[in-house]
Amino acid sequence: METALTTAPELADFVAEWRSAAPEVQLAAIRGALRRHGIEIPALLGRVAFYEIQLFGLTTTGRNEAEAAQNWMEAATRLCPFE
Repeated sequence: METALTTAPELADFVAEWRSAAPEVQLAAIRGALRRHGIEIPALLGRVAFYEIQLFGLTTTGRNEAEAAQNWMEAATRLCPFE
């Protein structure tokens, strides 16, 4: 539970900063955050395409990096609604 409490503000700050950016800008922001705070698992050769992003306590998947990033941002926005 302690981890969730310490990562929630980081997730909210990230979403507030990048939620209205263009998808390619969001992808670049997620890549930068992953280098500092997260885990990415690229698609495995010979398997159905699968890409996973774990960042600020939120995990999402997609067929490729761009789809996984889009899914991550959509899920993060739902978790951190802003008016």
